[in-house]
Parts: sequence; C-alpha cells; structure tokens
Amino acid sequence: MRGLLDCERPLASYLFELAGLSVDLDALRVEPMDDGGMGGLAIQPPGERYGSSAAECHFHDSDGVLVSVALNLDVAGVPFEIDVFKADFSPLLTWPTRVDLRAGPPCGMPES
Repeated sequence: MRGLLDCERPLASYLFELAGLSVDLDALRVEPMDDGGMGGLAIQPPGERYGSSAAECHFHDSDGVLVSVALNLDVAGVPFEIDVFKADFSPLLTWPTRVDLRAGPPCGMPES
C-alpha cells in the first residue's frame, strides 16, 4: 500500500472531480493492480466488490494508443479502484497531464 505518485495525481484528481466526490489525495492509499502494467490502482482499504462506475475519462498514451479510465465504487458507494484500460492491452508508457484528459468514454465505446 502506498500514496499516489506525482504522475498519478492529475488523473485521480480529475476522476474524483468528475464524480463530484471530495478526496484528500495526500491521504489516499492505493495498490497497483495486476493488469499487465496498464496502470490500474486498487484503492485501500479494499471494498467488498465492484458496485458501479462513478466517473470515466480517456486520453491517448505517448504511443498514440487510446486509454480509457474509470473511477469505480464498491457496493457501498465507496471509491474502490481506478481502472485503467489501454486499448491494445500494452503497459502504460506515460501518465496523462490534466490537459490530456477528456471526460466520458472514448467515442464509439459504450459507457460502463
């Protein structure tokens, strides 16, 4: 378990803002997910199980591949994970800055 890295903060902040949830980013504790290096973060302490998606955004990695991200809540409505999905399943190369982020799912992808 660890705090957010500086490179992860813009994305986490943006998702919580989109979801209308206040969070102390300095107090947030995460654990990297076993997702092949795509960058997903399980929020600690772990929730019981997935309940719903509170916010979604997308960006393009430095190799041009589309990345979709969701802030998911557990069944009690508590932040559960930041789920990162890179369209080609390759590892994330570069964390986005705030200006790289676009709200909602990428065009042509269904909302979760």
